[in-house]
Amino acid sequence: MVLAPDKVHCELGMPPPLPSPSRGRRWQYALIGLLTMVGLVIGVMATGVVRYELRSHPGAKSVSSAVSSFRHSGSSSLDPLHAVPAAGVYTLRGQGGERISFPPNSQKDGATMPATVTHLSNGCWRWHLDYNAAHAEEYVFCPTEAGLTQSTNVNIQHWDYGAFKVSNIAIMTCPAGSVVLPSAPSTGQKLTWSCSETSTAISGLSQSTTKAHIVGVEPLRIGSATVETAHEVQETTLSGTQTGTVTENWWFDVTNGLPVRIDREIMVHTASPLGAITYTESGSWQMASLTPHT
Repeated sequence: MVLAPDKVHCELGMPPPLPSPSRGRRWQYALIGLLTMVGLVIGVMATGVVRYELRSHPGAKSVSSAVSSFRHSGSSSLDPLHAVPAAGVYTLRGQGGERISFPPNSQKDGATMPATVTHLSNGCWRWHLDYNAAHAEEYVFCPTEAGLTQSTNVNIQHWDYGAFKVSNIAIMTCPAGSVVLPSAPSTGQKLTWSCSETSTAISGLSQSTTKAHIVGVEPLRIGSATVETAHEVQETTLSGTQTGTVTENWWFDVTNGLPVRIDREIMVHTASPLGAITYTESGSWQMASLTPHT
């Protein structure tokens, strides 16, 4: 006599085997697994969306924090051969913002922005402007007999996407003797200079070519003082890894080259596997006082 499988297992002291799942039940198990995976993916995406929506937006960089940084960084007290702006933190009033197309994000400039002048040991001086707590820009200017030259321009920016953050430092290096403001500016004067640019978040090299002209020498009211300024329009074209245009109006103090007002419009395109990513920036600011905080 042949025992049934469950009786055989009983005779051997083993529990009877579980029935094998039917074809329909296998599909049920597969469907449950698939739905579980989909649920996990949706959950991750939903978490990412929530984090994105709740991402932090940089506020204004305070003047007091800039003053604290200035005091700890130190500034050379060497007497330069040419006039330079007084070292310290200047208060600017303005508005503006930046936007990136993908992943989409935007920032706003502070209504009050600190700008720091630091004297360097070689007679040059650094101009560091904090648009907000996550975006800063700085230049190194050097006074010469021919006028004010620019050696570097650095743009520092941080973007918060909730689930991740992106930072970039773009460094523009200009040849020695790149005059950005003539020693005796006059209406109609023209200037041209070219600089190379690298970025920490983007591979490759870009080139910027700037054509500038002096609109005129104009008095500008800064706080309780009136200062003679050289109004200069700078139009820059980018080529290489990044392409785009930068249009800026600068007002320089003619006595020492200190920027006292700037209006800017910027559009830069960067190629990516998903298509061109466009960065735009627009804004303006003007000094509230010619006396820096130290």
